Amino acid sequence: MHDAQCLQCASALLKQAQSHSAMADLVRAAVTRNEQWRGQQCINLVAAESPTSPSVRALLSSEVGTRASGGHIGRDNRFFSGMKNIDELESLCVELLKMTFDAQYADHRLMGGMAAVLAAYTALTRPGDSIMTVSVIRGGDTSNRMNGPPGVRGLKVWDIPFTPKTGEVDLDRLSEMARALRPQVIGLGMTLTLFALPVREIKNIVSPWGGKVYYDAAHQLGLIASGLFQDPLNEGADLMTGSSGKTFSGPQGGIMVWNDPELTVPINTAIFPTLTGSHQINRVAALAVAATELLEYGTAYMKQVVRNARALARSLENQGVTVFYREQGYTQTHQIVMDSKPFECGRDAVQRLEAANIITNEMPLPWDVDPHRETGIRLGTVEITRLGMKEAEMGWIAEQIAKVLLRREDPMAVANGVIDFMKGYTKVYYCHEQGLPQ
Repeated sequence: MHDAQCLQCASALLKQAQSHSAMADLVRAAVTRNEQWRGQQCINLVAAESPTSPSVRALLSSEVGTRASGGHIGRDNRFFSGMKNIDELESLCVELLKMTFDAQYADHRLMGGMAAVLAAYTALTRPGDSIMTVSVIRGGDTSNRMNGPPGVRGLKVWDIPFTPKTGEVDLDRLSEMARALRPQVIGLGMTLTLFALPVREIKNIVSPWGGKVYYDAAHQLGLIASGLFQDPLNEGADLMTGSSGKTFSGPQGGIMVWNDPELTVPINTAIFPTLTGSHQINRVAALAVAATELLEYGTAYMKQVVRNARALARSLENQGVTVFYREQGYTQTHQIVMDSKPFECGRDAVQRLEAANIITNEMPLPWDVDPHRETGIRLGTVEITRLGMKEAEMGWIAEQIAKVLLRREDPMAVANGVIDFMKGYTKVYYCHEQGLPQ
């Protein structure tokens, strides 16, 4: 629920304003403060965020964003006239997404990654169907669980089994459970994304009864597009969705790609008219340009993202911080996960880091028993990489984290150092304006 005190403070500010124009000034001031602090003075290690390029940001405020967009591409498929340029723009976006993911079909209209998940389950299932997904405690996400779109869709959700020792999918147990349950869909959606999943093997398990494999690549889209992670569609996934604001480094939104022509009608119908009306054409334009940036710079960008993640993990370990999955090289993606100790829960550690202008988020680990006392901290390297940082900077960042968590130094003193450090990283790279960092 919303924090009542925050809402009361906002209400009080509005009551003090002398005019509606002054109320608008309050909104603009909050935006400016966030830009100055989060955008310029913090080390952002949130794995779900990435700064967009100047071109992408400019398109988000373009005139085309005022236009309604109901329907599918093509004059006879629209609810409004005057759409010829918008048809061209949306067609360019779809074709760029197909090119980016080497897919036969793509859609760009979902307003967020969660909306794409809902569209996927709407297209692939009927109420009452059984599905199997990853539990949150195993790194899954609520978007694929009963308190997310599957619950709204009226599905029965079963846990994909994992082996306790390695944290990998237990394929033998999965095969046994799937033969008994005959799930319509096995949904592979992870919020803690470190290693590839056995897509091909899972597809072989569900194929006998026509089961589908749905890969929710919320965090991995940029890595997949750049050829630096597994290719789910090529490995047997029937449908892949993802968030365009994470490793894809575009505007916030959802993307869907697939190869099976038989899925096209149910997917398009789920998107419109079921789940969207107008879908913000300014965001579509920004998404299309972000796709061209990945096509041009994605390989170099994502390679550095992964190198930075592994370097940050090693540097943290050298500082005395426990980083998990060392035996497996820590990660294959932009994410790593560390222990919140010496703090008893991740929330306390994350808030202490925030006071030092280091932004992270807590994460449940398989052995956590209290959902309100998660003991993991997830770190991501997308934003700091796009600002031009490389392996050397990871050592400095790890030292600041250790100062705050292990050595209990004053977070405000560390924050001052972070502010000075971030003055050297004010440009966004891996885009058409700036190219590659030196």
